Amino acid sequence: MHAQNPNAKPGTVFSASVNAGTSTYDRNSAGGNTYDPSAIANNTLQSSISYSRTFGQGINLSTAFTHRQETESGMVSLTLPDVNLSVPTFNPFDSKDRLGDQKWYQKISVGYTLQASNSIDIKDSLLFNTESLKHFRNGFSHAIPINMGFNIANFNFNGGVSFTERWYLQSIRKTWIKVPNGTGTTDLTVIDTVPGFVRNGQYSLNASLATKVYSTAQFKNFGNFKALRHVMTPRVGFSYMPDFSAVSKGSYKYSYYDDGTPVLRRNANNEFEQDKYSIFEGSLYGGPGEGRSAVINFSLENNLEAKFLSPKDTTGTGEKKIPILQGLTFNSSYNLLAESFKLTPISFSGRSQFSDKLGINFYGSLNPYQVGDSLNRDTRLNERYLVDKYMWQIGKLPRLTQFGFSFSYSLNPEALKRRNENEDKLNEQANTGSLNAEQADELARVSRDPNAFVDFNIPWNFSFDYNTTPTGLNSTITNTLNFNGDANITPKWKVTFTSGWDFTQNRIAQTNFAIYRDLHCWDMSFQWIPWGAYKMYAVDIKVKASILQDLKLSKRRFHNTR
Repeated sequence: MHAQNPNAKPGTVFSASVNAGTSTYDRNSAGGNTYDPSAIANNTLQSSISYSRTFGQGINLSTAFTHRQETESGMVSLTLPDVNLSVPTFNPFDSKDRLGDQKWYQKISVGYTLQASNSIDIKDSLLFNTESLKHFRNGFSHAIPINMGFNIANFNFNGGVSFTERWYLQSIRKTWIKVPNGTGTTDLTVIDTVPGFVRNGQYSLNASLATKVYSTAQFKNFGNFKALRHVMTPRVGFSYMPDFSAVSKGSYKYSYYDDGTPVLRRNANNEFEQDKYSIFEGSLYGGPGEGRSAVINFSLENNLEAKFLSPKDTTGTGEKKIPILQGLTFNSSYNLLAESFKLTPISFSGRSQFSDKLGINFYGSLNPYQVGDSLNRDTRLNERYLVDKYMWQIGKLPRLTQFGFSFSYSLNPEALKRRNENEDKLNEQANTGSLNAEQADELARVSRDPNAFVDFNIPWNFSFDYNTTPTGLNSTITNTLNFNGDANITPKWKVTFTSGWDFTQNRIAQTNFAIYRDLHCWDMSFQWIPWGAYKMYAVDIKVKASILQDLKLSKRRFHNTR
């Protein structure tokens, strides 16, 4: 791994990372001796070489060469290269010498982005075959957004138009062949790749309106509970895209059999019409879709806050604000031109931080359509299907079809605060490219396990979190409980542990114990996994100073070195 120090050449970043190995390396070495379950089960090897440069006015150019290999299937994905060019939005009709407020036309902003790529997905045994050059997919995508925003009374209005242009060096052609079978014929599709420059373009219009609604309820006879404040942020938007699928526009062609007869398909009205296909199917950036769309998007964000009297308040008001609900948002859309099921499912999400110790996140989806039952003639079983009628037409609320939540709790809020500060510090160093290998490994461990960062200034801590992840109403729900803690035995000795329980497998998760000793200029640590498939222990004594991180003594025994 190599990363150029950004101070060496400001505005220019170069990095290279190569990861290669056998298909059994991570399993046999316990994820490179990290003992991280996700690393042990790793089935992917990735490499990348990237270069980026920032020019005047914030114009950014980045290029990358990437490699991805799935060891089990033998599939290799190469991108040679991937290019991105972005021009920050600017106001072409505004002037640097302008005096006073902007006029309406001076608020118009324009941007530009370019994406270009050349990639291939192929079996590793065929990678170096000369025929593989024909399987590369390449293309260019240009996007030009034009927007304008201004305030009308208490409403924030934004509107604009977006242009998209795509260039390719190849396209496809389809031919249908009737193949006889025992009862008649079956259609077989033959796809040919045709070299040559082709293009497609499209545009769309959009507008949105948003505002904030404040409401406060005051209470006098509820003890320390004094007020409840609700802030709603409704947003409504509209987008329109014309139909670019007409054969005369060049992106679509009519379908024919090899004998020249047209291919017919039934449309939504159960009528026969000639089938057509996009010559950009399977391309990197695709092509225009079929049909027009006129979509109304709407969302509602809610924030609920309570106000209590608190003698411990240090602001001088004697009051304390507690957020009850944060970011409770409902989203949906309505396609005016859709032939059926115009309203999309209503998704929602939110979070709540009841105290400095407890936080909860939740999400879900509501389906507004009725459900019908039918008998499958083959299986003789009842099957459920959606009916294009709303639930409220029969006096019912939309059906809850997905719900999930997670929560975390820490007995010592100061520990959570300090740990977050330490992680933010390491992340800041990572963003500037000033981490050495030891610090990068430490950051990775903190990301995998928040308890990995040892802070002797926190005398004790215990925290746990619960996660449930459903994928649908009728699917299996998985949930896990994870917990970790630490305690200072003496001012120089600390003990930590990490474990959990998998409710689906009904067994305890991988458990880690560690003991740390502060030796002034040195650190000593002992890590131990007492049971499970990856038993191990490790003893390390190292210098604290980052410049001398390579100076250390280690004694380790892993599960595969007994």
